Amino acid sequence: MPALPSRAPLSYPARNDLLLQPEGIEIDLTDLYNIQTCELGSLVAERNTALGKVQAYSVRLRYEYQLIEALEQCIAFYQQSGEDLENREGQLTTMQEWLKVKSADYALHWSNMLTLSDETKQAFGRPLPGLLNGDDLDITGQVASLKQLNQYGDGNALQDARLETHLQQLALLRLPASVWFAAQQLASGLPVITQQLDTLLPALTCGQGRPDDTATILRNVFYLSFIEKIQPIGSRINAFHYAFEPISLSWQQSPVLPPAFKMFLAEQSQQFAEYQLAMKNHVTVWQTFLARCNMSPGT
Repeated sequence: MPALPSRAPLSYPARNDLLLQPEGIEIDLTDLYNIQTCELGSLVAERNTALGKVQAYSVRLRYEYQLIEALEQCIAFYQQSGEDLENREGQLTTMQEWLKVKSADYALHWSNMLTLSDETKQAFGRPLPGLLNGDDLDITGQVASLKQLNQYGDGNALQDARLETHLQQLALLRLPASVWFAAQQLASGLPVITQQLDTLLPALTCGQGRPDDTATILRNVFYLSFIEKIQPIGSRINAFHYAFEPISLSWQQSPVLPPAFKMFLAEQSQQFAEYQLAMKNHVTVWQTFLARCNMSPGT
């Protein structure tokens, strides 16, 4: 049996291919003084601190969400108070412009959180060896976390603790990367074995439809290696793929997410199709052999 082809680890896109640059707004000291009557003032001051300028992408997303909320509340306060409205008209117009810019920027901050957070880079690009061998894999929980990250793109229910919890869960298990890497390995390795079996198995005699010792040994190999080891991994690959596929497709069609990330997801979908074909061809070769020899897959 020839050596199986080796495949490089998942090639997650580089930071420069993923980072989006929001437009941002400039707030001078006069503007900062004028908005001190609203919560907006303290948020702007927070961002201008040393720590505020090196925020994690998830923290920055939450900050942008809070800033938009504060802008909306401050605008509403100015409009409803009626007090000194004429003198505040210029500031009101300025805040409305800020709100327009920040609302447009929010989607870009969401994209950076999704593609560049340390946790998602691990989840998407660093597989855990042997993860799919476990029986208690929480595929449903992982897909739920991915779905929640997707919903944050619309600014829905962005709660601090939940966002960080979802990111930590994804980084801990790294299920997407582990599934994609396993599918990659099977898509490249199984065809080599299948090709050899397609030459070897038809040459075996079954003696009037009855297996000889060699055929029985091979049947046991099929059971122990494929049915007991590879097939359970395949079922977990399938379960994750079909649960995650709607999210993946929505990301691939997103006008906001960077092309490099969308191409990466498309490559994983193509890899899944190749994995499926490799599994189908491998099973077909064994089924043909077992049927010819009147054997069942079991031991």
